[in-house]
Amino acid sequence: MTAVPISTCSRPTDPRNAREPSPVRRPRLLVAVCVGLIALSFGSCRGGISEKPPIHPVLDMDFQPKVKAQMASDFPGFADQRGMRTPPAGTLASDALGEAPLHVFKDAAGNYVSNPLPATRDDVLRGQERFNVYCSACHDRSGAGQGLVLQRARVSSPAAFNYLLPDLGAEPRLRDSADGYFYEVITQGKGTMPAYGHQIPVRDRWCIVHYLRVLQARFQ
Repeated sequence: MTAVPISTCSRPTDPRNAREPSPVRRPRLLVAVCVGLIALSFGSCRGGISEKPPIHPVLDMDFQPKVKAQMASDFPGFADQRGMRTPPAGTLASDALGEAPLHVFKDAAGNYVSNPLPATRDDVLRGQERFNVYCSACHDRSGAGQGLVLQRARVSSPAAFNYLLPDLGAEPRLRDSADGYFYEVITQGKGTMPAYGHQIPVRDRWCIVHYLRVLQARFQ
């Protein structure tokens, strides 16, 4: 029998005695990674100015072919290169088709029409409410043209605001005007008065006209 040297003997390793990483090292490694990420984030937000575009990993439809307000358009059909197009004459938005008759303030002969809404109490009160919201700032609530906007404007710049607004109730020219004329002025504006067609719904404009007739009736 051949003797085997002790130095060449190998003892099987018990898997249970294998050395595992210390659980203390794992939190330390996690903390080190977090500290590194925080330092990196502060370094990237140092407030410097760069000519390079920012990184945009999620586009969120920010880059797409579209035309924003007041932007030019290279569409060959637009000779003036305006992105905002004027609606064709005589057209209405699809959501306003049900109110199409209320948009008519002149007949086929070009004459102003009468108010298509009946002068009910509810419509007159609605017109008064809308008048006080949109019109009284300049015309005051009685329609005499002494609103707070003009009073303060005359103090700050007398040379620029040296005119008087007509009295909506007492002016003979306005008392003789047709209902469609007032609707047109409310919708499109006139002189220094801006257009309110984009702010006041079409039915409310006719309600305001009813209330103007109430103001004029006080002087008859």
